[in-house]
Amino acid sequence: MNHRLLGRLGVVAAAWLLLSSTGSALAQAQTVVPTSAILVGQSGGFTGGQAEYARDVRTGIEAALAAANARGGISGRPVRLVTADDGGKRDAVLVNTRKLVEVDNVVGLIGYTSGAGTEGTLAYLQQMRVPMLSPATGNMGIREAANPHVFHTRAGYDDEMAKIIGHVARLGYKRVALAYLDDVGPANLRAMTGALARNGLSAATVVGLNRNAADFTPQVDKLMASQPQIVVFISNAKPIVNIVRGMRARGYGGQFATSSFAGSRLVADLKEHAPGLILIQVLPQPRKNHLQFHREFHADLAALSPQVKANYTILEGYVAGRVLLEGLRRSGPGVTRGRLQAALEALPELDYGGYRIRLGTSDRSGSRFVDLGVVTDDLRLVF
Repeated sequence: MNHRLLGRLGVVAAAWLLLSSTGSALAQAQTVVPTSAILVGQSGGFTGGQAEYARDVRTGIEAALAAANARGGISGRPVRLVTADDGGKRDAVLVNTRKLVEVDNVVGLIGYTSGAGTEGTLAYLQQMRVPMLSPATGNMGIREAANPHVFHTRAGYDDEMAKIIGHVARLGYKRVALAYLDDVGPANLRAMTGALARNGLSAATVVGLNRNAADFTPQVDKLMASQPQIVVFISNAKPIVNIVRGMRARGYGGQFATSSFAGSRLVADLKEHAPGLILIQVLPQPRKNHLQFHREFHADLAALSPQVKANYTILEGYVAGRVLLEGLRRSGPGVTRGRLQAALEALPELDYGGYRIRLGTSDRSGSRFVDLGVVTDDLRLVF
């Protein structure tokens, strides 16, 4: 073999070695370098009948996280929310949760917007030992399960129903109809009927609702036939809007009241049918600006989305985000699911402008705050 050929082979060999080492380095850069962010996961109904509610919860959480990240994050690491759309469908929530936990490797879960879907994840949370903070629902099935990995930051439907039923009983109402989402367990309905029983009342009628249905004519028929003085809902906004419009079109002159799960945007959806509606709220009024916490809320929301107006649902998400951040800070560097769980269990009472949250190993209820607002003729909510 001549020297010229040997020289060419040497050049080829060197080029191959260079390409091989470069390719290996590129592969390492693509597969080995980890993200430095602390990841938390949320499954929400970002499409479907509760889309605006879910988006508001997410906005509130992200406002809190973005403010913390602007100040350097947690132990120098940003906190990032990884979201997955479940369309408000129960089975999709568990699918999303598995992905968030096993693929995205989130350290915890926050702000789930389907009570039924959250119920369906409880066994999985127990199995995987994943902390879940602030499901954005008062669902009583979740609370009665007393899962040690679930932490609440708002009142449950038992407190909400006690408040509204006690109110209408004092007004002398006798015929109270109940309408509730029927894709959950029986605990929510028990909260409604139990509140009636404690006030010496029974339901004029009870109707189940599909949160994503298009036609609510059968429910309107049944409610109208019962001749109620008031209809009390535990539902997302879509069924309420359809039923209120349907009953008003048939001449119903009674009243409506809804749990907090309907969301603040229900008034705009109902338009001329909104006056007189009683909206149960489990957060303080979001437009307040005289306390330090409220000023921080408005500033952080404006920094994230200047065009977004504060409402109760966004505030609920923001409170959840603030509690999460407190738990992460107390977890120390190298936060894990176990450390976050322990930190949440050890949190002292948190006071956010008079809105107090209590967590711990023996009580996960979070808050018992409930208030009643009535929609005025000019579509304002007054208390």
